[in-house]
Amino acid sequence: MECDVSLCYNMLVQETNGGENMLEIISVYYKKITAFLVSMLMLFATSLLGDIPRAKNPIVAEKTNYVFDTDRILIGGYGCNISQTDDEHMQYVVDAGIDFLVSAANKEFLDACARFGIGVIAKNFGGLPTYGWTYIDRTDQCPWLTFTLEDFVDHPALWGNDLMDEPAADSFPYLARMVDSYYSKTNGKIAYINLYPSYANEEQLGTKADWFAFSKDYQRISSYQKHVNAYIETVGTDYISVDIYPLKQRTDKATGKPYKYCEPTWLKNLDILAKACRDTNRDLWVITQVTGMPFEGDSVTRIADEADIRWQAYTALSFGAKAIIHACYQEGWWDESSHLITRDGQRNPVYFYVQAVNREIKALSDAYSDYKNIGAFVLNAYKESHTRIALSKVEFKAISDLQSEDTLLVGCFEAKEGDSKAFTMVNMNEISKNDRADAKFKLNGASSVTVYRAGVPSELTPDADGFYSLSLAPGEGVFVTVDY
Repeated sequence: MECDVSLCYNMLVQETNGGENMLEIISVYYKKITAFLVSMLMLFATSLLGDIPRAKNPIVAEKTNYVFDTDRILIGGYGCNISQTDDEHMQYVVDAGIDFLVSAANKEFLDACARFGIGVIAKNFGGLPTYGWTYIDRTDQCPWLTFTLEDFVDHPALWGNDLMDEPAADSFPYLARMVDSYYSKTNGKIAYINLYPSYANEEQLGTKADWFAFSKDYQRISSYQKHVNAYIETVGTDYISVDIYPLKQRTDKATGKPYKYCEPTWLKNLDILAKACRDTNRDLWVITQVTGMPFEGDSVTRIADEADIRWQAYTALSFGAKAIIHACYQEGWWDESSHLITRDGQRNPVYFYVQAVNREIKALSDAYSDYKNIGAFVLNAYKESHTRIALSKVEFKAISDLQSEDTLLVGCFEAKEGDSKAFTMVNMNEISKNDRADAKFKLNGASSVTVYRAGVPSELTPDADGFYSLSLAPGEGVFVTVDY
């Protein structure tokens, strides 16, 4: 970027009233220039981190380990009171649009889930914890595995077992042995592992940032890239699962008032995992935030509303997510008043928000599953703090022109069969601002365009200048298919 020196000098003279208080003004401009240079350096670092380095020897999944229909979007719930196995509570799960639960389990709970067609990925099955295990070389000696094999391996409700939650990289070799043993002995049940998000620290991840990652957010991203690469080099699951809780709230120290914001590494976290999935033929599973999360000891908690939940779901879909798991369904962590179901079995308001979003995701599922994700990009990324970290590059020629004053996330898709294209478009304005996002765009050679809004398809037609238009409510996302 070039700077016009004479222009800068004239501005300086004007602001100093001909030279008065020059030192003070120079100091001000020095700070501004310093801030500008820092921002340029951050943009340079962002460009370095835009594309994820390929893992040295990634394990490519063969997709042979699923025991359920992968040609649809799966919706899960995390945590359930397994003592409540009566029909009323099981019906709550079904009515919420939930296909499976990641939960503690016993025979009675599995039997109840089987009656209602609900899958279970069992946690703590057989009374053993799912993390903090002592590493063992012989996985066939694990009493947890023996328990599953002897009693429940053929149970129709058992989709799989939770091997470990949020492992550090040093546990990946152990998990690789566990996964291989589990797959060989359970006839295709899911060996479930859920990874840390990118905002975990280096000790948690077990990987260190590169030297150029000088700011906190860039350190997180650099360390996380190494963490994910280590996973796909070592562990042979045919999916990657992650829990990301982007809905944050803090108390302003100056005013004493709470304010809402989004986790700044949220999109980059999804981008890293989506690219890893594309490179290794794996599916992306995303655990979203339903429950209110206190942040860094603050007393305030952000309670998700329907727009918050929809926003997370369509963001995950923009990166090709095949499973969305809501945390928490009933038993879990943080603010119980914002779980879908209270401990004693009552439905909280958030239950109905999740239900509404799940219904439109399921209505969209068939159309969405005809396509594969090739990446995502952000328009006007600089306007929001949670969109400024560059995503992996993607070439998407279906859209020839895209115009908006707002921040938009566009997920790019190609048909699994044929030459049609598709894309998501998500209102990425900070959701607490409650701003709509308006966009108009041109498409290359489209013969018909269908927009799925709330899961319902309708034809989209261009104006006289060839522009299609969309107006998105706060948190809203749509799915658009383009045929030729």
